[in-house]
Amino acid sequence: SIGASAASRTGEADRIGGRAMTASRALNYASLVTAIAKVHQQAQSGAAGAVNRHLLLRNWLIGAYLVEFEQNGADRARYGASLLKRLSADLCRRGIEGCSPQMLERMRIFYAAYPQIGSEISSSAMRISLALPGKKVPAISSSLMRKSSPRPLGVPSLLRLSWTQFIEFLRLDDPWRRAFYENECLKANWSVRQLQRQIGSLLYERTGLS
Repeated sequence: SIGASAASRTGEADRIGGRAMTASRALNYASLVTAIAKVHQQAQSGAAGAVNRHLLLRNWLIGAYLVEFEQNGADRARYGASLLKRLSADLCRRGIEGCSPQMLERMRIFYAAYPQIGSEISSSAMRISLALPGKKVPAISSSLMRKSSPRPLGVPSLLRLSWTQFIEFLRLDDPWRRAFYENECLKANWSVRQLQRQIGSLLYERTGLS
């Protein structure tokens, strides 16, 4: 049933993030690495048919953890600008793929650009440690949150898109241009290559919407 399906999806999101940080007693670099490792493991254990969904939720959570650590990490000053490079190397040693410094930066931007995805993840997943009971990741301040910005897509629509498509969207600074390609992708069921081709051909500008 629809209700059962929704409950199942909520359960998947809970499993991906719900216990990611509960083992940590302090917000520091070690707990950041542990959180990402756990959320990666939980995402990989999901149903094969929901691989894309789990990947998106994993990457959004990693972005959230990064923002929280950068703003509130007890030892954040020790890492500074080298954080992503160091973190990427440590995650690689744990066998966690897809976390290059460049990809970690995209995850951070992904979190900031699509705050609505947080509604798909359990509140416990948004807590960074037991030392911060009930604390959620920081409020987002981005161009997409401006009053003049387009209406954000709902989470069910976003989860129909692939991570590789999101990488292309995140290259677009203009929120209206980004929203245009998001909607066209959904309507026309574009592949990543088709999306890249349409962006390269300046479809948005040619429609007169710019």
